[in-house]
Amino acid sequence: MKIKYFNSNFNYINSTGALDNKIIDTIIKLEALNIINDKNLLNHTINIANDFSTRKKKIVIFGTGGSNLGARALNDIILEKNSKIEFYDNIDPIFFSKSLSQTNFDSTGFLIVSKSGTTPETLAQFSALYQLAEETNNLDVFLRNILIITEFKDSPLYKIAKDKNCLLLEHNPNIGGRYSVFSNVGIVPAIIAGLNITKLYNGVSEIINNIEKYLNLSLGKYLCNKANTKYNSNILMTYSDYAYFFGKWYLQLWAESIGKDQNGITPIHSVGTTDQHSQLQLYLDGPRDKFFSFLTTAHSGKGMRINNDIFNDTDVDYFKDKTMGDLMEAEQKATIETFKINKFSFREIFIPKIDEENIGKLLAFSMVETISSCIYLGVNPFNQPAVEQSKKLTKTFLR
Repeated sequence: MKIKYFNSNFNYINSTGALDNKIIDTIIKLEALNIINDKNLLNHTINIANDFSTRKKKIVIFGTGGSNLGARALNDIILEKNSKIEFYDNIDPIFFSKSLSQTNFDSTGFLIVSKSGTTPETLAQFSALYQLAEETNNLDVFLRNILIITEFKDSPLYKIAKDKNCLLLEHNPNIGGRYSVFSNVGIVPAIIAGLNITKLYNGVSEIINNIEKYLNLSLGKYLCNKANTKYNSNILMTYSDYAYFFGKWYLQLWAESIGKDQNGITPIHSVGTTDQHSQLQLYLDGPRDKFFSFLTTAHSGKGMRINNDIFNDTDVDYFKDKTMGDLMEAEQKATIETFKINKFSFREIFIPKIDEENIGKLLAFSMVETISSCIYLGVNPFNQPAVEQSKKLTKTFLR
């Protein structure tokens, strides 16, 4: 993974030495990253995941926010998509009903994930399938085919899991949902999907073992310069469909961590090349209050070949002997060069290949970057107090 900044001022007005030490100490002690060193836990998780998924034609995963997005970011990198796994993070009543009303309970496994065990959306999903199973005389098999990941504490989900003797894995209480991708929350689906967990963890180790190097490359180092406080938006543009859910995961990681006390920089995920045709006009010709990160990878020569002969038109002779990958490569290079020419402050994060090791690096670096940015800006990276009000009101409106 290579990270390069362009037209960016890294001359700090104030020394960050003391803060750097605090950040490094925080990262070194962070269970969300240190969990990769627990080999016994990993082996136990592998055994549970394999036993749970054996002889299942489909695995349905219920969970929202941090209980979903990290796992999807990992599952998203598989070039040969595993149709065995289906994620349900929302509760749209029509979509949910149409998707699951004809469930074959004998051949389907259900992974239920909620750190607190009280997440209304996840409890509703679980109870709706419980009701369907009961109505179709499938309750016993439904309960046998469930794996629940939650904290081992007094909660509705934990209590019903114990009462119904469901298979249980503990959600580490010291790991917040948005930081849980390397715990069983992300790893169980990854194992079922066939990812190489050793390679994934090797990528994470690369970041941990070189923490000072990557801290100096983090966005927080740039934003901590008071001259750069003009930015209102943190734009991430990903140039690979296999990084789509990484972008969604990054949005939650950044937004829930840094947006506090009337402070924060709004994250926006754009997709290259699609959003070049919908957002690039604003980015290039609108207010210069945005910092841009382009996540790129090697596309040249990949994919289907473009048949230039069918056009019989010299205006499209640039397609001659080219592939879809060549076009993608040219588009990402052209966008970056346009930002260079117009003197925008931005960076390119290049990963040579979308695979387990590189996604491990990318996810771990994003955690380091987010935590360091919060500490530089005087914000607690691990809580999310504002969302609690809407959770309470939801329950009020239902009563």
